[in-house]
Amino acid sequence: MLRNPLSGLSMLIFFTIILAVYVSMWVAFTVLGTAPTASVSPADDHVSAVLTDAGVIVVDADSTDRNAEIILKEKQTIVVLDAFEKPAWNPIWVGLRDAGIPAAAITVVDQDGDVKLDPLRTFLGVVALTGFASVAFIGTTVPLVGMRERGLLRLFGTTPLPRVTFLLAQVPARLGVILVEIAIVIAIAAWRRYVDGIDLLSLCVTLALGSAMLFAFALIFAARSRNAEATQQSMATLVLMLVFTSGGVLPPEILPSFLQIIMNALPSTWFAVAVNADLTGAAAFLPVPVLWVPMGVCACVGLLAAARLFEWDQSEPTHLRITNRRRKV
Repeated sequence: MLRNPLSGLSMLIFFTIILAVYVSMWVAFTVLGTAPTASVSPADDHVSAVLTDAGVIVVDADSTDRNAEIILKEKQTIVVLDAFEKPAWNPIWVGLRDAGIPAAAITVVDQDGDVKLDPLRTFLGVVALTGFASVAFIGTTVPLVGMRERGLLRLFGTTPLPRVTFLLAQVPARLGVILVEIAIVIAIAAWRRYVDGIDLLSLCVTLALGSAMLFAFALIFAARSRNAEATQQSMATLVLMLVFTSGGVLPPEILPSFLQIIMNALPSTWFAVAVNADLTGAAAFLPVPVLWVPMGVCACVGLLAAARLFEWDQSEPTHLRITNRRRKV
């Protein structure tokens, strides 16, 4: 990774750009707007006081200045926004969370019944996927192909180093970048209070299996690719495609059912959905432990396939490749 600064810069740029896009969308859709003037129904002095501290102007239900209505129910709190004034509802979210209302129990809609989404909360799993995929495909595949193109892998091929050992050795050097990205997404989830308590065990299992799966796929791409420049372009395109197919551009809920089925069958979607469920409490199309199974299977099968297909050098004679594979794998 250090031998190819362009690859390292590219993988960080992808993560930063995607995060900046969703932060900008969060600011535009939830922070900017007219000052929220809301009524609380039924009246609750504690909730009203906390909302006032958060910057919400609390008024009576019959006030003409009201541009939002907060309806408190036993297991759900509904925030109805004025569709014309479009008030900023981030202070309402903060106030309700400070009042002790669970994040999963808060639903924000407009007067027409359309649900208002927090883009940062909805796509936080996609942000994590983008960061991990950038490290795997741009920060791992491209440098390995560059080493083959420059003949460096040929030197490793003259040693008794097994292919599996060499491939696994590529991962630790990149863990530092992944840990930084993990810390950022966890900090965002905690700062925005998207979930009442992060299940660290579940999150760690999801991140471990998801990263192993992505690295396995990255090593498959690196197994026989020979042109670093072409690989750089194709891997960058692949990362963008993963963002799109995982619901990072359009929420799956608004797509036709057959497209949702196709998207849910993709490994990248399993990872993004599982991370989002762990970080924000969002509902997944399958229980998170169930999503772990195919991710683990893909990681194991992908690593074995990468080791089987891996070539030290593109000019290595066929009979030598077969002999070395039998000796090193």
